[in-house]
Amino acid sequence: MLKKGVNLICKVSVKDIAFINAIFEWYHEVGTVRTRDNKNGIIEIWLSPDFVDDGMKAIEYLKSGGFVEELEVVGEAGDNWHRE
Repeated sequence: MLKKGVNLICKVSVKDIAFINAIFEWYHEVGTVRTRDNKNGIIEIWLSPDFVDDGMKAIEYLKSGGFVEELEVVGEAGDNWHRE
Protein backbone atom coordinates (compact mmCIF):
# COMPACT_ATOMS: atom_id res chain seq x y z
CA MET A 1 0.00 0.00 0.00
CA LEU A 2 1.24 3.45 -0.91
CA LYS A 3 2.06 5.70 2.03
CA LYS A 4 0.53 9.13 1.80
CA GLY A 5 1.79 12.46 3.03
CA VAL A 6 -0.36 14.98 4.84
CA ASN A 7 -1.04 18.57 3.90
CA LEU A 8 -1.71 20.87 6.88
CA ILE A 9 -2.88 24.45 7.23
CA CYS A 10 -1.78 26.15 10.46
CA LYS A 11 -2.45 29.53 12.02
CA VAL A 12 0.62 30.76 13.81
CA SER A 13 1.90 34.00 15.25
CA VAL A 14 3.41 36.08 12.44
CA LYS A 15 6.61 36.51 14.47
CA ASP A 16 7.02 32.70 14.63
CA ILE A 17 6.74 31.91 10.89
CA ALA A 18 10.51 32.07 10.32
CA PHE A 19 11.18 29.95 13.43
CA ILE A 20 8.77 27.20 12.33
CA ASN A 21 10.15 27.31 8.80
CA ALA A 22 13.70 26.97 10.15
CA ILE A 23 12.74 23.88 12.16
CA PHE A 24 11.34 22.14 9.10
CA GLU A 25 14.28 23.28 6.95
CA TRP A 26 16.62 21.66 9.47
CA TYR A 27 14.60 18.42 9.31
CA HIS A 28 13.86 18.78 5.60
CA GLU A 29 13.03 15.09 5.13
CA VAL A 30 10.05 15.48 7.50
CA GLY A 31 8.23 18.25 5.68
CA THR A 32 8.18 21.58 3.95
CA VAL A 33 6.66 24.88 5.09
CA ARG A 34 5.10 27.46 2.81
CA THR A 35 3.66 30.77 3.96
CA ARG A 36 0.18 31.28 2.55
CA ASP A 37 -0.68 34.56 4.29
CA ASN A 38 2.15 36.32 6.12
CA LYS A 39 -0.08 39.10 7.46
CA ASN A 40 -2.43 36.67 9.21
CA GLY A 41 0.09 33.95 10.09
CA ILE A 42 -1.30 31.21 7.85
CA ILE A 43 1.23 28.57 6.83
CA GLU A 44 0.96 25.31 4.95
CA ILE A 45 3.02 22.30 5.98
CA TRP A 46 3.52 19.30 3.69
CA LEU A 47 4.55 16.24 5.67
CA SER A 48 6.52 13.58 3.81
CA PRO A 49 4.84 10.16 3.56
CA ASP A 50 7.64 8.46 5.52
CA PHE A 51 7.61 11.05 8.32
CA VAL A 52 3.95 11.89 8.94
CA ASP A 53 4.06 10.61 12.53
CA ASP A 54 7.26 12.53 13.30
CA GLY A 55 5.88 15.65 11.65
CA MET A 56 2.66 15.47 13.65
CA LYS A 57 4.72 15.08 16.85
CA ALA A 58 6.62 18.24 15.90
CA ILE A 59 3.35 20.09 15.25
CA GLU A 60 1.94 18.94 18.60
CA TYR A 61 5.14 20.11 20.30
CA LEU A 62 4.83 23.50 18.62
CA LYS A 63 1.17 23.68 19.69
CA SER A 64 2.05 22.87 23.30
CA GLY A 65 4.66 25.63 23.19
CA GLY A 66 2.09 28.13 21.92
CA PHE A 67 3.61 28.47 18.45
CA VAL A 68 0.67 26.90 16.57
CA GLU A 69 -2.67 28.45 17.45
CA GLU A 70 -4.90 26.43 15.14
CA LEU A 71 -4.36 23.29 13.11
CA GLU A 72 -6.51 21.91 10.34
CA VAL A 73 -5.66 18.83 8.28
CA VAL A 74 -6.83 19.71 4.79
CA GLY A 75 -6.12 16.39 3.12
CA GLU A 76 -3.72 13.66 2.20
CA ALA A 77 -1.39 13.72 -0.75
CA GLY A 78 -0.16 10.84 -2.87
CA ASP A 79 3.34 9.99 -3.94
CA ASN A 80 3.69 13.38 -5.63
CA TRP A 81 2.91 15.26 -2.37
CA HIS A 82 5.84 17.64 -2.89
CA ARG A 83 4.42 18.85 -6.22
CA GLU A 84 0.87 19.55 -5.03
